[in-house]
Amino acid sequence: MTVLLAISMIAALALAAFCAGAETAFMSVNRGRIVHLAHYGSETARIVQKALSSMNRTLTSLLIGNNIAHVVFSAASAALGARLWAMTWERTVWTAGSALAILYLSEFLPKLFCATRPLTRILALSKAYAVFAAVLRPVTAAAMAVTGIFIKKGENRYTVTPNEIMRILQDRKDGVKLTDFESALISRIVTLRRKGEAITVESLLSALDSE
Repeated sequence: MTVLLAISMIAALALAAFCAGAETAFMSVNRGRIVHLAHYGSETARIVQKALSSMNRTLTSLLIGNNIAHVVFSAASAALGARLWAMTWERTVWTAGSALAILYLSEFLPKLFCATRPLTRILALSKAYAVFAAVLRPVTAAAMAVTGIFIKKGENRYTVTPNEIMRILQDRKDGVKLTDFESALISRIVTLRRKGEAITVESLLSALDSE
């Protein structure tokens, strides 16, 4: 029984860390990069793109998973503490240590880890997230249905902003297949659009001259 409780604590800690890290990565990743990678056939990017296209569902799944993990961890920790320690003060120290462990290992560290390189992290977690979301799909659907009774459902469109396009063009990585000339030309068009200026042959000469 003691071993089972310990395994439950570790599993719950890992699940909570996964949910916290994935949430941070989803919220921080450059959507333009994801669209580009998905367009060029990346399977993991397509999984991420699908999740980003329905962020309400994605965040609901992660929130449910995180809460389940915390409940399991707390229950297993309390039961294990009662089995291991006879004195009240020992159990108090155990409870405080468990609280610090779940705060640091399943919240702070995973979020910091995924915030540093969100694109790399979320692509690595994408297949695990697909399995996680499939397992929780019925629970997530029920939770969203109940929430929809009280909150008006808004339109959820997946778009790429001009700023994201500019970031892709200025820092071309992850398999971008554009020449320097094409990149300069598109950058000039996006800049003109953002400024509200007319796009003419003359206005594009700066891109040609720079190339």
